[in-house]
Amino acid sequence: MTQVDWPSTETEIARKAFQKGNERAVTVLINVIKSKSQSLNTLESVCSLHDYLSTERFELEGRMEFNHDTILFSLAEMMKRELIEANDLQGLDPKKVSKIKAMALF
Repeated sequence: MTQVDWPSTETEIARKAFQKGNERAVTVLINVIKSKSQSLNTLESVCSLHDYLSTERFELEGRMEFNHDTILFSLAEMMKRELIEANDLQGLDPKKVSKIKAMALF
């Protein structure tokens, strides 16, 4: 979908849901890091944490920019990861919400 397909009210709803999902993703990441760091006791565990952080940083940086062309996919991924819920999308065109829900199943 292009920006033309997104009225300003829907864009604002999508942006808020997107921001909420990103904030929750960061919170989840911080909690995982705290948990993993408590079990650091070998060089292997430190390297494993480093690899995990590198992967998560790459994924987070790829998700942090709001883009009209990919927002349905981004929101679907956030819904799949339980970072947002259907009620966060309230006010969007029902067809868009249906697409997001369907894509979240895969």
